[in-house]
Amino acid sequence: MSMRLFLVGDDEVLDVLAELSRHLDYFEVSRLEDLPPRSLTADDHVVIAFRSEAQGLQLLAQLLAHSSPGFAGIVPDDDGDTEGARAITVAAELVAALHDRLAR
Repeated sequence: MSMRLFLVGDDEVLDVLAELSRHLDYFEVSRLEDLPPRSLTADDHVVIAFRSEAQGLQLLAQLLAHSSPGFAGIVPDDDGDTEGARAITVAAELVAALHDRLAR
């Protein structure tokens, strides 16, 4: 299987998530400032994290209007949470999405 993970945005939490992704079952992990130029499929997972929550939500809406990734989400920006805690929260969601994909 050739699952790909795209980490999109300018929030430093994506660097932590990139480190954690080494322990997940992705064939390819890309760190991007903007959405990938190609249409995404069920084998693609996208995590968006911007310092500007509005920018992240806008990009998520744009992504879902033009593609059908297997997982698309935004890193929550909960007050008081460290970057590590935020990354672990999303990593848990990615693990669940990977399990769901493998179960099909």
